[in-house]
Amino acid sequence: MSTPSKPQRLCVFMTPADEAQLSDAVRTALPTVRFVDASQQPETRTPTFRSSLSECAGPHVTLVDTSILSERVFHREYVVPHPSGQGWVYAIVGTGLASLVRSRSEGDSLRNGEVRAAVPAGDSRTAEYVRELMSVVRTGGTRVFAVDPMTKSIARRAERNFVAWPDAASRFGSKDAPLLTNGPMACFAVER
Repeated sequence: MSTPSKPQRLCVFMTPADEAQLSDAVRTALPTVRFVDASQQPETRTPTFRSSLSECAGPHVTLVDTSILSERVFHREYVVPHPSGQGWVYAIVGTGLASLVRSRSEGDSLRNGEVRAAVPAGDSRTAEYVRELMSVVRTGGTRVFAVDPMTKSIARRAERNFVAWPDAASRFGSKDAPLLTNGPMACFAVER
């Protein structure tokens, strides 16, 4: 049976320029965090820890706090051969782990990504890491407001678990033509 955990999620709109800023902010606030790119398989025998988000090409990146979980322990306890026999798979939630699902372009719009983590019950170090990481992500972003797709009216209150980073906000968050999306009928603007 698995250990109970507390899931946490923050939806985030980011462009590659915003990701570069996030990477710098994470390295400053959490210098022991490393990035793991799931797209490097099957070229590498095991996942490689990277020092920057820009070194990761795939849509999903795991953020590992190496002060909690060393690279050696990560490889030993969290990485297993892929069932197909080619490449590997690894845990994306657990002690010392958080993950980023990147925002992606959809036509002229930008679909949100997510920063997520599942903090194991009683794991205070991971809880603190995730709290600090979420704070870095929230601090770098600005709040967004839902836009009714039919009437174009903008909600009075900001969405609780959504933020847009500066480049995404300026390029896609206009209230006149909101292009921050969460689905076909969910649009957001950065100003009321």
